[in-house]
Amino acid sequence: MGHDDYQQRKLHWLARIDSLYGLVQQWLARYAEKGQVKYDFHALVLTEELLGTYTTRTLGISLGQQHVVLRPVGVMLDTGGGRLDLEGHRGKVRFVLPDLASDWKIATKDGEYPAFEDFNENNFLEALLEVSSD
Repeated sequence: MGHDDYQQRKLHWLARIDSLYGLVQQWLARYAEKGQVKYDFHALVLTEELLGTYTTRTLGISLGQQHVVLRPVGVMLDTGGGRLDLEGHRGKVRFVLPDLASDWKIATKDGEYPAFEDFNENNFLEALLEVSSD
């Protein structure tokens, strides 16, 4: 891959992050309209060997007293696509793009034989509760 290919890959990755954030906000809109969910974005600087240093952002989601963060991890990972982590005080759930043209997946098992589920509103809400609920 040449320099231009890496730049295109980075731009595609950043667009995929933003589209995921938009989808999450769409799924949570009915709660946000009632003031039950609030969002905050923060700049995040990532450095990857082949892409160099670039800026993206995290999406913080506040649900009452609970706060979770969707945090991009990187695009040049073993998956060939990219990964974001949903982090809360009770743990972390990984969202994976098997490649940048694929749909998002939720990683349900790590290791030599990873397992993935389709990413949809129901299992996103389950993941949100998993990392945030007491």
